[in-house]
Amino acid sequence: MTATPQHHIIRETSDSLSRLLQEEFRRAGYKRVHIVDQAPKPDAIEGKLPAVSVYLYQVSLDTEGVDGNVHSELVTIQREDGSIEEYRRRRRLWIRLDYLVSTWAQTPEDEQLLLGLAIRAIMENPSMGREKLRGGSFDDDFKLHVLLSTRLDEGTLARFWGSLNQPIRPAIQAWTAVPIVPEEMEPFTRVQERQLGFRDLNSPQSPTETGPTSEETVRRQLEGR
Repeated sequence: MTATPQHHIIRETSDSLSRLLQEEFRRAGYKRVHIVDQAPKPDAIEGKLPAVSVYLYQVSLDTEGVDGNVHSELVTIQREDGSIEEYRRRRRLWIRLDYLVSTWAQTPEDEQLLLGLAIRAIMENPSMGREKLRGGSFDDDFKLHVLLSTRLDEGTLARFWGSLNQPIRPAIQAWTAVPIVPEEMEPFTRVQERQLGFRDLNSPQSPTETGPTSEETVRRQLEGR
């Protein structure tokens, strides 16, 4: 079986968040809720009510995961014969993913019920272990931390919904951070032996014999020596 490339982690994070919400809706009795990962506008929602849009609207560097003093990291790989090999690679880059979650239904009441369930699902699952993550790009011990964001200011909301030709709708924001791991690695060899020398700083220095400098050699030649 071919391993999943690690850069699939952004798409698989979105899939994992969508599946979490889908399972929460089914437990609450909403078995026909559609999860839409496109921009929340009518043509993406049409014919799918009730629906919940899980829209990745921003990707940026996670400032809390950036350490300017660390440039590379060590990777340990155990081979089939039990031998251990070490490699050096550029450190992983943490990426922040911001999602806008909006609900769509026949009535505002149903939309608000779905919105409340979405908030509860994220609140009760702040850390998603490997068993809840969808896809093969995550490490076995990786945990996905999903947090609710504070509200956007009205100007930003108005511009966002205006870009979709939609009136402002109730929506929640959630964010998480995932690593993008470089593929290139170079072998790393630890120092096996090191030779140390000691010298008594108080002992007199042995005289060192030096030959004539280049200037002295030229002068002697001119003088016929």
